[in-house]
Amino acid sequence: MKKSGLSAGMVLMAMLMFISAPMAAEKAGWPKSVTIGAAPVGGTYYIWAGGFAKLLHDKMGIPGNVEVTGGPVHNTQLVDVQKLDFGMVTAGPVWEGFHGEGWAKGKKHPNPRVIFPMYTTYFQMYSLKKTGIKSILDLNGKSVGVGPVGGTPATYWPLIFEAGGIKPGRIVNAGSADLNSQLKDGMLDANGQSVGLPWVTITEIETTHDINVYGVPGSVADTFLKKYPYFSKGIIPKGTYKSNQETDIETLSVWNFMTVHKDTPDDFVYEVLKATFENVDILIATHKSAKEVVAKNIVYSPIPLHPGAVKYYREKGIQLPDSLLPK
Repeated sequence: MKKSGLSAGMVLMAMLMFISAPMAAEKAGWPKSVTIGAAPVGGTYYIWAGGFAKLLHDKMGIPGNVEVTGGPVHNTQLVDVQKLDFGMVTAGPVWEGFHGEGWAKGKKHPNPRVIFPMYTTYFQMYSLKKTGIKSILDLNGKSVGVGPVGGTPATYWPLIFEAGGIKPGRIVNAGSADLNSQLKDGMLDANGQSVGLPWVTITEIETTHDINVYGVPGSVADTFLKKYPYFSKGIIPKGTYKSNQETDIETLSVWNFMTVHKDTPDDFVYEVLKATFENVDILIATHKSAKEVVAKNIVYSPIPLHPGAVKYYREKGIQLPDSLLPK
């Protein structure tokens, strides 16, 4: 009887283990653990990836390892050859890689697929109110700060000006703090960046100076987007800054996305999305930018979605443009 009792106990334990087994163990073809391509230690991507790894472990029972990489370009390359399970990217690098343009220098990387939107950065600019400058259309002949050489704002603000037929008298490259000091001292007419909301430089200067905050008008954005389709139109909501309490600000934005290889199992991707959107609070606790992990923002993807993602968003009633559907 004792032997029989032990056997029954073992059977019961086995049943309980089966019931509580991680979802990944029940699905053929699913990874037992995953790698998440981030960027160098200390950056937003690295922090963000840690939150995503926690979500996958806590809600799907899948251990995740955050990989230190060179960032979006490197992640695009590694996902393309299945050296990463997940890769965090910005719209520009993944679009250029997919189409073989820009950094890809003619070599297409056709295998990455977007699965969900992470967060976005916004092109923002400000001037002291006493200058009378209220728009980038007022910057002809003016001195304009655009951040350090090699950065996203230093690269793209001049191209935005070109799209709008705007010819500043002088473009200055330096860090935001330095440019802010120059602006306050009257050595600079405007200071611009591409950064999340709110931009701390603006919130700080607003405590001591009256300023005008502005972005990229719709007409300029339309022209710019014809040449750089991996950017998107964006809105800085009213109330973000003291100077835009009553009205939204039109501008350009560039999104960050999570990607996987096109051959990743459809049902796995579907369940990852379900777990992510149902537990986005885990991501927000890791980094506030995750507040933008909202299903409707998937339409800003610059490349096609994974089939498992298409199924999820269609079930949520989101109309996906043909450009996002896998061929």
